[in-house]
Amino acid sequence: MKILCDRTALQEAVTVVSSVVPAKSTKPILMNLLLRADGEGITLFATDLEMAASVHLDSVKVSKPGVMLLPARETAALLRELSDPTVTLESMDQRCRIESGGGSFVLLGEDPEQYPAEAQVRSGKRIEIPAGRMLGMTQETVFAAAREETRYAINGVLMDAAAGCVRLVATDGRRLAISYENVDTKNEFKVVVPLRALTTLARALPENSKDPLAIEVGDKQIVFTTPRMKLVSQLLETRFPDYEGVLPKAADTTVEIQRAVLEGALRRASILCSAELRMVRFEVGDQSLRMTAESSTRGRADIVVDAVVRGAGGSINFNPDYILEALRQCHLDQVRLDMSDDSMPAKFTLGESFTYVVMPISGA
Repeated sequence: MKILCDRTALQEAVTVVSSVVPAKSTKPILMNLLLRADGEGITLFATDLEMAASVHLDSVKVSKPGVMLLPARETAALLRELSDPTVTLESMDQRCRIESGGGSFVLLGEDPEQYPAEAQVRSGKRIEIPAGRMLGMTQETVFAAAREETRYAINGVLMDAAAGCVRLVATDGRRLAISYENVDTKNEFKVVVPLRALTTLARALPENSKDPLAIEVGDKQIVFTTPRMKLVSQLLETRFPDYEGVLPKAADTTVEIQRAVLEGALRRASILCSAELRMVRFEVGDQSLRMTAESSTRGRADIVVDAVVRGAGGSINFNPDYILEALRQCHLDQVRLDMSDDSMPAKFTLGESFTYVVMPISGA
């Protein structure tokens, strides 16, 4: 096999498929990438048997078609360090010679016949969504998912498609993020997608892309497909919490504030939070929001900013890190907080289709 291709395009493709390669495995062959070259270009493929990714590149000159295995970590590292705009790959006897910018490197591979074949997924229900919008929805939710392996039920992100709308929902038990998009379909399903699958998908999706992303859901797997990429993942077999029951139905007070003002003030206040208890107190008064934080060993912060306030006002305590993480994914100039008291969850509206619910710190 021999090919000549753009180094940057190849590097990006390798980065995507390498993300499914296990760091360690009882099957060492899984720590490789499969590269297949034919008359239509090249396809890179990798799997850890739970998830699989493939990327197709057609802007490639294929001098000799064929198949080879490449060690994933070394290939990715080498492509990052090369600076020439093109790269040549030539394989023979399970060895791959990479030439670029006057340098020559030989990578030792394995028998491609021993690499697992791409699983055939029995297609089920299907929806389509713009790839860029799926990227946005993923960014607006994955940060709120639980990371602890012991919390298996919320280790993933719920994908809930119903009534012409698809929602992504993530929670760690203390906060909940929801992002949605209207879709032109009558298909309905409710599945839990592993967090790792969505973070891998996000690496492969360009921002603001209007290319269609097809999502197919089978009994135990989900498939994401764009014109050049395919990602297959096992679904989590778990029951996701009833997120609709958590959403506040009413609020005593509504606060509207400039996002940049809220973010800046909250960052400053959080510097003086106690190390034992990360907490900032929100006191809502007459068209103002006061934030206070105090530490017996560090000092005290007291910040007042202008806000549009409707309702009774009052006070509520938040972990500032939870709010700041969400604000980083917000693109609105002005955000809204609906709150009651420190025994009820508060709701932040951070986009036309981005809602964030946070449990306050009560009794502090």
